[in-house]
Amino acid sequence: MNPEWRTGTVLALCRRMLDTREFDALPILADALQDAGCTDPEILTSCQDGTLSRARAERLVNLMYSDETAAAVRWLEQFVRDINYNDYKDENDEVGTPSDTNPHTYEYAIEAGRSGLEEGDMYFGSDAGADFFLESDDNMRTFFRNWSLVTGVPVSDEDQGDIDVRCGC
Repeated sequence: MNPEWRTGTVLALCRRMLDTREFDALPILADALQDAGCTDPEILTSCQDGTLSRARAERLVNLMYSDETAAAVRWLEQFVRDINYNDYKDENDEVGTPSDTNPHTYEYAIEAGRSGLEEGDMYFGSDAGADFFLESDDNMRTFFRNWSLVTGVPVSDEDQGDIDVRCGC
């Protein structure tokens, strides 16, 4: 995100959407970004897409809002790439695209965190997803620190300790 695009209007729109977790102002955000000099067709088209999932809309606004929230999005995206890489490599050591056999997407990571909080279980369709959390308590804290930044839902250490992580395979 070009810092020059973070005008007062862009930041106010992002803050409102993040506070309310309602993303109906994305088309207005596209206009504000254009007014700020943004010509990136991917960003503008995404803002004008009325069919984005909640996780995708939230991701987009977090990328726009601040360096801190953008870094949290990037961390979660890297987490997904890492667990996909460890479990879904082909014979050429290439990672496949998310599919029914490779379920790990950014949205999957967001929903896994929600499931952990609401149901007490986080399931991953791979050993790598579960193993990441089982390696260290710090990994759980790092995941939920970034997850909390993008979702706006705080997660205490106590709540994290109550979550079971499993491989759904």
